[in-house]
Amino acid sequence: MNKVEKVEPYQASVSEEIFSKWSGIVRVCSEPKSAVEGAEVVDEIKEPLEVTVVEEQKDMYGSKAQRAKITYGEGREGWVLSDALTARK
Repeated sequence: MNKVEKVEPYQASVSEEIFSKWSGIVRVCSEPKSAVEGAEVVDEIKEPLEVTVVEEQKDMYGSKAQRAKITYGEGREGWVLSDALTARK
């Protein structure tokens, strides 16, 4: 598994543009891996949303975030692909 590291929390969003590219749904998983790899899908985001990124899982070279742990709504959290987010650091 690739390295997971805490980051200084920053704001990001799941934008309307993402939904048009991803067939209208972004799956939120319980762990920094896909449902195929054994993570449970804990939520599905189906409309634009502001989130806070609190952790990132880097690629195998440690240079780019592959997945991000987000918090959103009222106490919800989980992991999404970083490509599903528009960062506003």
